Amino acid sequence: MAQVLKDAVRSRIRDAALRCFAHQGYAGTSMAGIAAAAGTAPANVYRYFSSKEALFAAVVPAELADRHDELLDTRIAALADSGRDRDAAAAELLDFWLAHRLAVSVLLDRAEGTPLAGYPASFVRRLVDHAERALPTGPSPAHEDLLHLVFDNTRRAIARILATATDDDHARALITGFWSYQVPGLDGLIAHIAADSPRTTT
Repeated sequence: MAQVLKDAVRSRIRDAALRCFAHQGYAGTSMAGIAAAAGTAPANVYRYFSSKEALFAAVVPAELADRHDELLDTRIAALADSGRDRDAAAAELLDFWLAHRLAVSVLLDRAEGTPLAGYPASFVRRLVDHAERALPTGPSPAHEDLLHLVFDNTRRAIARILATATDDDHARALITGFWSYQVPGLDGLIAHIAADSPRTTT
């Protein structure tokens, strides 16, 4: 007689997997560890998901990364265009982060060993490219390094906030506070690079 799979058990396994991936990383997580976190036996986890790879793909799908890129581009474009609704773009991205807190945290910082392992570097590169488009000339190597450093710190900060916030309200407060310091700082950094570029690129 075929065993009936239960949606509640599947959901509990998915939630446990996300917690494990977010706090231990994909490479540091085992199916046995996920089973323990879900309060079930490893054999039961395999009844629902054939492998750790399949479980990861279920909780951090490639479509999540694609949608994140779209929302990120919209948010940055709104920041660069004073005529656009900055608040709406920020709210849409923040709502997405809150709806997928642990999955985005994994995507940004804990996906080593998965098909999404390159996403953190891609995220940083995406932000650097946006910043460079705001400059009148290309940045010097030193400025390029500085942009990578700043945006890599941004990536790590967002991932940590999303992974460690106690609830959505806490995460929202941390993110909006982070943005209140980060956005003016980035404006100042871009202005500094633009002013400094003629002296460093000649």
